[in-house]
Amino acid sequence: MKTMMKSLVAIIAVSAMVGAYAQKPKTMKCPSCGMPMGMKKTAKAPVAVKTKKGTFYCCAGCASGKAAAKANAKKN
Repeated sequence: MKTMMKSLVAIIAVSAMVGAYAQKPKTMKCPSCGMPMGMKKTAKAPVAVKTKKGTFYCCAGCASGKAAAKANAKKN
């Protein structure tokens, strides 16, 4: 019985760690201006900045925002 309980606790712990690791962040700090970037477009953050972690939105005034705006303009 003790071994079964230890195994159950171990399985629950491992599944909790895997679930936490797999989640994507909802916000990220901009490397250029330090502004928190969200995953939704807003009036304060209209420019999409693509990263390895996903697409985040930042202000158009910082270097990341300007670079992303230029890249988007070239595509269109």
